Amino acid sequence: MQGSLFIVLGTPGSNRRDILRHSINESNPNSASCFIFPPELEPGDLPSTQWNLVDTIFQFEKPEEINEWFLFLSNQLNLADQMEAVLALLDLENDLELARVLTFINSSVINSQDVEFKNWLDACAHFSDIMCFTNRQNENANQITEMMERYKNMRYPMETIILGSKKTPPIDHLLAPVPLRISHIFDQSDILEPDDLPENDAYLNRQPNKQRIKPVPLFSSLNLYN
Repeated sequence: MQGSLFIVLGTPGSNRRDILRHSINESNPNSASCFIFPPELEPGDLPSTQWNLVDTIFQFEKPEEINEWFLFLSNQLNLADQMEAVLALLDLENDLELARVLTFINSSVINSQDVEFKNWLDACAHFSDIMCFTNRQNENANQITEMMERYKNMRYPMETIILGSKKTPPIDHLLAPVPLRISHIFDQSDILEPDDLPENDAYLNRQPNKQRIKPVPLFSSLNLYN
């Protein structure tokens, strides 16, 4: 593998596949994209392959002549485990460079006051460079503002943006390889302080019994739509 890797997190109904479809530049023969989906996501007509997680390693077919990869993470598996698998992938593929981590949120789910959902979202924000809110409606506008202000007040460097359904998404802006995440796990280890190393990351750090010190809730177990 070579080129740029984009990590994609998101809730069901966030339109992340349709939004990122705009990254495909069919008029540029030097640009070739591949979407790597977990088993539960339908690829539609996107150029794609499907991954499985085997012994903390992503396994998938790797088409040749691809220079832009979109790795969609699963809501059925633990987020921290998948982030460790991303680190393993980058260690294995020397010509692959992480470009950005994007999170897409279907704004209808943030009407929920579920504490575990906020804990899951905080973990996504910890690893993300940009968080995109979709499906804004009058009834969820205040909740979107509260969430955006929440991360601003927490001094997260991550960008937050509302994506309207009637406008073409600003794809070049979304994919700009500007690191804005608070986590340092993808930075070069030789320039990091000990506390910033992957094994000491807030969500990756483990107790002596191998359990996470700060576990991430499993999204698929959250009760968001009641």
